[in-house]
Amino acid sequence: MVLEATAKDDKGRELYKTQRIYMTQCTDSLGPVMVLGPDRKLGIIRDSTFQPFRPKREEFEIRLAGGIEAVDVELRLFYQLRPGDQIPIHHWQKRVPLAGLFTAK
Repeated sequence: MVLEATAKDDKGRELYKTQRIYMTQCTDSLGPVMVLGPDRKLGIIRDSTFQPFRPKREEFEIRLAGGIEAVDVELRLFYQLRPGDQIPIHHWQKRVPLAGLFTAK
């Protein structure tokens, strides 16, 4: 599973883009390095997969320059079997107005 987050300003310029990958990460007995192949996997070192009926919260920190009135935020969740093979699961998009958020009092 891959979560892709993108933020664009009101003129369409990309301000932020990142991907977070959710999968089980396995290792062999030689160290904490992730290995591929069923013949080499001996233990799970990290499990960041989505669990049934358990909410998952993610936070993204986006630095903004002055003069931006609104930010378009887009989140895409998809299953990626191989690079290029994407099966869309969820898509969310919202315009966030910034007017009055950063004014000095």
